[in-house]
Amino acid sequence: MLLGDSFAAGYGAERSRDIPAALLAAGISRRVGRRVTAHTLAVMGSETPDLRHQVDRAIGLAPDMAVIFIGANDVTTLSAQRDLARQLGAEVRRLRAAGAKVVVGTCPDLGVLPPFRPPIRWLARFLSRRLAAAQTVEVIRAGGAAVSLSSLLNPYFEADPERMFGHDRFHPSSLGYTRAAAVMLPTVLSELLSTRTPSLTDQPEQPG
Repeated sequence: MLLGDSFAAGYGAERSRDIPAALLAAGISRRVGRRVTAHTLAVMGSETPDLRHQVDRAIGLAPDMAVIFIGANDVTTLSAQRDLARQLGAEVRRLRAAGAKVVVGTCPDLGVLPPFRPPIRWLARFLSRRLAAAQTVEVIRAGGAAVSLSSLLNPYFEADPERMFGHDRFHPSSLGYTRAAAVMLPTVLSELLSTRTPSLTDQPEQPG
């Protein structure tokens, strides 16, 4: 199950087979030798508070694995990042309590976007990485796994922006999504094939 924003939805990919859900499903299927069904519940323009509605739908479908990409739109709206990270952690807890493994691709580095020039590029990079760090802490506390998209993808997008970005220069191209899926897949497989079950710390917080 893919949740989140336009990155999770694969906006900008030239072919349907190049969206994250299709790429990850294909990678998992090759590894485990079984058919994999993937659903995309992500909505373009989503911010972290919008995840609640997506998680409601996901829980109803009882997924084995939920992959979340969220944060880029939170950066551009300059929202309160600590609170947003906590909200993400709460949604990860809900998915874990429902029996799903969860992997979050943390906020990408908006400083690599070709249209951005200093000082906007520097500010975007600072805010993106600060949010990603906060997301990582909360996701791990909630029992999920976090993948640092900025650390793993920046070298590729900075080295070849013409091919890694789509026509709008903001979203990845098919090649960009292929690279993103490649850096996510090891963690997705590790979590999916593990026998770890939700612990007491994974459960939703109860009102005091």
